[in-house]
Amino acid sequence: MKTTIWKLLTLVVLVLPAAYLAYTWPALPTQIPTHFNAAGAADGFTAKENMWLLCLGLPMGTYLLLTFLPRLDPKRRLDAGTTNYQKLQLLLVALMSGLSLFSLYAALHPAVQPGRGLAVVMGVFFALMGNYLTTVQPNYFVGFKTPWALEFPLIWTRTHRLGGWLFFATGVLSTLLALAGLGEVATGVLVAGLLGTTVAVYAYSYWLYRQEITAAR
Repeated sequence: MKTTIWKLLTLVVLVLPAAYLAYTWPALPTQIPTHFNAAGAADGFTAKENMWLLCLGLPMGTYLLLTFLPRLDPKRRLDAGTTNYQKLQLLLVALMSGLSLFSLYAALHPAVQPGRGLAVVMGVFFALMGNYLTTVQPNYFVGFKTPWALEFPLIWTRTHRLGGWLFFATGVLSTLLALAGLGEVATGVLVAGLLGTTVAVYAYSYWLYRQEITAAR
């Protein structure tokens, strides 16, 4: 039953951008912002007719990719039928749908500085992704796939516990800064946090590996 609920939520999120696009179509300008710089200002646009491809293609492509991805895992470590994987699928589809909805909203409200909203979307995403990563099982497609973590299950668990909490903390801090009106600062914190997490995770994973080798001697 829980898995069915997550699937239904994913399908709802999947169709939201197309439904919103259809609803707002008459009011949309001919050019829709689709890319934003670090300050949150739009610096890339596309014709509104192309938004059908973005609003349908991005969420649907993500959904289909994640549906078939477990079949490519040679050791079947990813199970598409688990609640945990369904949450991951919902999260990534929601990100794609959220970005499409954000572009439409920015087009309809050109006077509103979009940097704050975009930082909130990305901050919430990485906070939720960090929470997921603390529980992800070893696999070849999702997570911090350091060579040492893939070799030792215990290193995988400890590495993802650290990386997941760092992602979570970065996402929460970025979201709070964005809600406080500090969009540029929030974006900077998010980028620095993600880069710092990557460096920390690889260094920690290698350190755990060296500890494992020393203990085995």
